[in-house]
Amino acid sequence: MKILLPLLFATTLSYSLITQADLEPLKAPSLFDKGPAAMTAINLKTEELTSLILLNSAVDLAKSAALATGCESVEGSYSIEVITDGAINKPEANAIKIASPGKTEPLILNAIAEEPDSFHGQAFTIRQAKNSKLKETLISEYSGTANINRELTLLSMQGSANVLGQNNTPSPYLNLRLKHFYEEPNSDNSLYLSGWGFASLSKEGFPVNKFWVRSKALKSDGQLKRVVLQEDLLIGFSSCRIVIDSAKDIKKKTDEQEKQKSFAFKGTMTISKSQPNEKLPKANEI
Repeated sequence: MKILLPLLFATTLSYSLITQADLEPLKAPSLFDKGPAAMTAINLKTEELTSLILLNSAVDLAKSAALATGCESVEGSYSIEVITDGAINKPEANAIKIASPGKTEPLILNAIAEEPDSFHGQAFTIRQAKNSKLKETLISEYSGTANINRELTLLSMQGSANVLGQNNTPSPYLNLRLKHFYEEPNSDNSLYLSGWGFASLSKEGFPVNKFWVRSKALKSDGQLKRVVLQEDLLIGFSSCRIVIDSAKDIKKKTDEQEKQKSFAFKGTMTISKSQPNEKLPKANEI
């Protein structure tokens, strides 16, 4: 019986790789060294949680615009402002404004916080106030939903919008995200609220991109002080990174806002063609 050497080599190599894979399995992050992560409850006020959801929605808009017109067309630094008070079923009380470079009219999203369910968690609805642009990319009819479990450790979101592409024709885009939150100690009166997960972006119903989702927030004296969100394109035509760096705006709060327990964040959203494995200085600074 004649055995071809190339076939024998290929078979031996395949077996070797399989054996090596069995001996050296892919390792999960150290968070899971003892098995699935525990559902340790996180303490967040409704206005803080609403702020996080609006910031994530802003990232969704940026990703959709980057896919529709190319990451380079929306590269730059955008100013953002979030004001929330966590009021139930009052979208006007929970908003984020995203101002493009050189433009005066911001893109505005409002969030509707529903009454918390003590068994399941809490649901939110996000809506675009009116059609607007990120730089020169027109975005219309954004709407989204967010659901978080009662421990505030797992967040699922989906958001859809029509975005005007390079062919001057609007197309529907759908963002999906699953994110895990967990706390890490820092000092006696502060800790880190970290988050990670994955997100996908579809065009006209078909998946196109996959993103790596990471976030880090500083909680001091029981309140969020600074939040950094980052999403990196993992599957797609070119590199693209969206980073939001926002901090609690103490000066913005008036006596009336203090009375209403409103929560104000100001910061920037930066879109760049950075690689996923490039470090995130903003998170390291926290």
